[in-house]
Amino acid sequence: MGEGETVAEVLSEAESANVLDRMILPVWTGGAVSQEKPVVLLVAGPPGSGKSTLGDLLLPVLGLRGGAVRVGADLYKAVHQDYDRLLSQDVRTAGTTVRTDTRRWQAAVEEHVRSRRLDALVETALADADEARAQVGAYRAAGYRVEVVAVACALAWSQLGVLGRYLGEGAGAGRYVSWSNHDECARQLGRTLEVLEAERLVDRITVVRRGTELLYCNELVDGAWSKAPGAARAVEAERARWWSAMETDRFRRSLRQTEHSLVRAETRLPADRLLAVSRDAERAAALAEPVRRTAQVRPGPPGVDYHRLSAAEHRWTFENLIVPGYLDAIRAQEQPVAVYVMGEPGAGKTGASRMVLRAMQPGTVLLSSDVFKAAHPDYFELLLTEARHAGAAIRADYRAWFRQAEAWVRERRGDVVIEIAPGSAAEFLDSAAAFHRAGYRVEVAVLAVREADSRQGCALRYALNQRNGVPSRFTSVAGHRTCFTGTAAAIVAAQGHEAVHTVLVIDRGGHLLAHQENTRTTGGPRAAAALAAGRLRPYTEQEAAAFLHTHAALRRALPQHRDELEDIAALARPLMPAAFQPPRLGQPVGDARALPEPAADYRSVSSASSAV
Repeated sequence: MGEGETVAEVLSEAESANVLDRMILPVWTGGAVSQEKPVVLLVAGPPGSGKSTLGDLLLPVLGLRGGAVRVGADLYKAVHQDYDRLLSQDVRTAGTTVRTDTRRWQAAVEEHVRSRRLDALVETALADADEARAQVGAYRAAGYRVEVVAVACALAWSQLGVLGRYLGEGAGAGRYVSWSNHDECARQLGRTLEVLEAERLVDRITVVRRGTELLYCNELVDGAWSKAPGAARAVEAERARWWSAMETDRFRRSLRQTEHSLVRAETRLPADRLLAVSRDAERAAALAEPVRRTAQVRPGPPGVDYHRLSAAEHRWTFENLIVPGYLDAIRAQEQPVAVYVMGEPGAGKTGASRMVLRAMQPGTVLLSSDVFKAAHPDYFELLLTEARHAGAAIRADYRAWFRQAEAWVRERRGDVVIEIAPGSAAEFLDSAAAFHRAGYRVEVAVLAVREADSRQGCALRYALNQRNGVPSRFTSVAGHRTCFTGTAAAIVAAQGHEAVHTVLVIDRGGHLLAHQENTRTTGGPRAAAALAAGRLRPYTEQEAAAFLHTHAALRRALPQHRDELEDIAALARPLMPAAFQPPRLGQPVGDARALPEPAADYRSVSSASSAV
């Protein structure tokens, strides 16, 4: 015998009929009325998937027609005279031992329902296509409208649901389900739904996600389905679907709570019962591995998040979204060129990159962090809730895609423009050296932009997108500072480095400020000096007026960030012409006691006030 199998202890016909008539039919069928056009709703799913919870929601709705009968073999275990004794002997075999009786009672209840044309909700695993075919056929022969609602969920959730129900104290507590039974029911659900659709045996099939979110619905109209059959595919797709960060977090919390329940149960459950399910939590965790997110440390509370994609989802996104969307037009070059457009956030890299791209050969690829961030399934949702830190939350994934894309281009020897805001010199040099080793000519165009201007650029981009209802990032002060200093360090390192052929320093408008070729000496390393000078270049009166005009507009648009906007303006003012400097108070002149006496009318008013 396999796991969970035992010799059935079947009640006699008289004993079974007595339980049915006295303890089952009066309890479960009372209150329902006969219907002219009765409806049966089959709520299907593997053990632990949430059928009972869904049934709790649907039964009152179906009952609005005049009451409805809830049907299910598991509902009748508690009234079996031997069930408690069998549980105490071996929890793993108690359910299978009484299965013959409970299924016989279910069949009798269903026959009672059909004979009286009562609406019914039947909980079922739909794990056997032949049984389902016979069950549905009986209802249709009795004139019923037959509908199926199937719960689709990952095996990890249903396995955890089985354990949670077992450890609970309400209805269904202590009900054991073997791993083989759980897995087989899950495997057969899609097959049975496929049969029901292919043979047009039911009037409607609905597939919902655990939590009642609709995934699929198909209805039989005049003998034909309203859409191409796909219930089985919907179930399998949901079972294999990669989880979001929120779903992963919810599963981890549920798993921890269940593990705590397992520990607490040690004081109230016999050792053999606990032994039967002691590894279910570990199995649920293992089943989650292919679909859950990867935990990553975050600096603030709660200290961990799940925005890191699983290896499979990460690979799929690159191969199916990034490559066909951005890397499929590469043209191989005999002497390929890689141009880095470098600058801190808000410096104007996007405009400069487009300018450089227009001067390149057809087929040149543009690589930008914005492309890879947008490919992450969490990015736009994060922009709505964490605009300052959305990029940091998905950094591991988008930087990995960036490196993969660079390697993809190098392998195909295509020209490339790389938009980069380096956090350090090493980050840039690692990338540039890889292209140099692959035979590329490496050029750098760095934007020399005042710190105040680039920070204001970040705020302006955010405000404009907010006004237009577009989710947008707003680089944090610390993040901007890291890239601001990292860009300077990268240019110092690039001067004279063997991997870099040319360094150009340009302003925000694209005007050349310095040109340095590392292949020959041209007056020493000038690029870093030009960058520093460009960042400290005084404002013209026109530039100062434009900056302050934008500053005033941003104060109105982003009142919650006024302190930060004032910090940005404070960086800019020392570089502005004297006419734009704030007024300064001079030293006090003379002695306060030498001030003139108040005017006569003032003295009269003061005297009148004193008199009053």
